[in-house]
Amino acid sequence: MLNADYRPLSYFPLSLWSWQDSIKAVFLDRVDILSEYDAVVHSPRLEMRLPSVISLRCYVPVNRRPAFTRFNVFLRDRFRCQYCGRRFATEELTFDHVIPRARGGTTSWQNVVTACTACNTAKGARTPAQCGMTLRSVPKPPDLTELQEAGRHFPPGNLHSSWRDYLHYAGMGRVRSDEAAESGALAVHTTLRAIQSEAQGRAFPSDMTEGEYWGVQLQNDDD
Repeated sequence: MLNADYRPLSYFPLSLWSWQDSIKAVFLDRVDILSEYDAVVHSPRLEMRLPSVISLRCYVPVNRRPAFTRFNVFLRDRFRCQYCGRRFATEELTFDHVIPRARGGTTSWQNVVTACTACNTAKGARTPAQCGMTLRSVPKPPDLTELQEAGRHFPPGNLHSSWRDYLHYAGMGRVRSDEAAESGALAVHTTLRAIQSEAQGRAFPSDMTEGEYWGVQLQNDDD
């Protein structure tokens, strides 16, 4: 599902609608059909091909501030530990308070970074300077454009051929086009897979939903 400017509302996770919601939006004149699958659905009086790419007729502004979530912290840092610099799968990542909360550090964009379990354990309740560790970048609040750009580097593993003209992922040549996606037709919570990155495994949460991406606030978990 694309915005009225023909860009996805979200690259990571990719903005997807179920085929039922897509058809409903078509009949409500809220979207335009840009591409269709060969598969059809029908009622007693009507037969129509399933939409594969649709665009909103009214532009939805996307310049809002990203939610401060664990996932968005990982995405800002591109799933890379900010101490050792290696990229990990999400289940191997945690977030670290640069200035520990025991020393007055806050749970905020400016004080939370992505860290692997080993580096987080080694740092403990100390500052980076106290344990001889160096941050790869200064943590700061990202804007939505920055997160979208980061998301472009993690394309889903299954992209139907009809979608590809409307998506501009980095490394698109490495993404496999899956014709079997026709039968699924824009499933809302399609399992997405990241490209393999620098032999460090899959840097993509297989169970992340769009609701979690936008709305689940980061909690004051222990370091």
